[in-house]
Amino acid sequence: MNKKSQNKFSAEEKVKILNEGEYGSMSINEVCRRHQISPNTYYLWRKHAQQGMLMGLSGANTKGNAKSRREQELEEENKRLKHTIVEITQENIVLKKKNY
Repeated sequence: MNKKSQNKFSAEEKVKILNEGEYGSMSINEVCRRHQISPNTYYLWRKHAQQGMLMGLSGANTKGNAKSRREQELEEENKRLKHTIVEITQENIVLKKKNY
């Protein structure tokens, strides 16, 4: 039996596996053994699925409103860099005033 890594499962396959664990007659451990995944992988998929549902239900996935994690990271970096520029500019002004 070849083990499938978690990256080898399609989103649809992951949903089916999660549904088996949530609504099927087998325990989650049995479902994990059947699909050759660890319980940790199962619970990670479930966490991601729940986050996706929350985003979908909150309207975060509507056109023009969704921001990827990368976009959020870039926005945070942009804020940090702008703050740094302000600090450097203020220091520069103070130094110029001292020299006059």
